[in-house]
Amino acid sequence: MKINKEKDNEIKKIILIEYYARLKGSSKNPEMHMYNFPGLKEMDNKIIFKNAKYLIDENLVRGGIDEEKGNSFPWITRLTPTGIKLIEES
Repeated sequence: MKINKEKDNEIKKIILIEYYARLKGSSKNPEMHMYNFPGLKEMDNKIIFKNAKYLIDENLVRGGIDEEKGNSFPWITRLTPTGIKLIEES
């Protein structure tokens, strides 16, 4: 269970750091979808989805979940002030 929690925290951190870099204009991947972020590309998409949904639900990012033909896809547009504060304090 601890390994899963650590993996979840790592995924959330990768997503938040990338969107923070985009906010600051320093992203090396400004147009890349989160499933292809370095550090996430090899991870299970279901786990990435779960963590992206968590970030949206906790109001750390602005985004949503689109559904198409029985598949769900998370999307994020930016960090919220709460997400920015979390990154800047860590």
